[in-house]
Amino acid sequence: MPEDEALRQLENNTLYISSYWRNITDDIIIAIVTHCAGLTTIDLNYCDNITDAAVIALAERCASLTTINLNHCWHITDAAVISLAERCAGLTTINLDACRNITDTAVIALAEGCAGLTTIYLAGCQNITDTAVIALTEGCAGLTTIYLGGCRIITDAAVIALAEGCPGLTTVDFAGCRITDAAVIALADRCSGLTTIDLRACRNITDAAIIALAEGCEYLEEINSACTSTKVTTVGVQLIEDIKTRPKPPPLEAGWWLDDGTGPQCKGMMN
Repeated sequence: MPEDEALRQLENNTLYISSYWRNITDDIIIAIVTHCAGLTTIDLNYCDNITDAAVIALAERCASLTTINLNHCWHITDAAVISLAERCAGLTTINLDACRNITDTAVIALAEGCAGLTTIYLAGCQNITDTAVIALTEGCAGLTTIYLGGCRIITDAAVIALAEGCPGLTTVDFAGCRITDAAVIALADRCSGLTTIDLRACRNITDAAIIALAEGCEYLEEINSACTSTKVTTVGVQLIEDIKTRPKPPPLEAGWWLDDGTGPQCKGMMN
């Protein structure tokens, strides 16, 4: 990365270096964070030379970190994520897609240490189970975005817990998860602000799930469902197209679902 570009980014306490992924090593990241304690955002997408050492250094020196992208950082383990959870309590967004060594232990640490987490990417983390997702629903009620595509042992229990604990969800990816209509119906009943859902390769999904989404989620813009790998019929396919093209209400205000003590409310909903 050219030095002038790095300095320009660091003036805003951000660093996007994924374009230079082939050259990024732990030593480079450690050298950067030693002098940039105010860093709030770092993108290490596809920096597959990075190990726990770099991420732990980030956690130890950059306590104000709010956003980190570790997509395809294959060498990262639970130890790195636990360090982030323990030292970066203000973390709101973390991308762990394809970090194949990550287990429930790391996600539970995030749920316990980062209550303000709103966005988490776990696609391709095949060790993740319902236990981790349920922990997120208990610790991170403000979650709006979760990617679980390819997490093949995720079941209805996790998705129903999400529906019950995180009513502000807008974007969810369950591609390839072992879920049924019951999970999607729970989302449709409780997450009325949902805008995007990925159900590709969810082999037990039928038209009933699509109908529930159509009826319960008027803000829905995208249902990604490769119908050849589900039980959705031509009726459901047409309904998906109808959902995409139908008029949408005005956007919801931030925090519309906030709990006032009597349960999640449509606070600030614009009709």
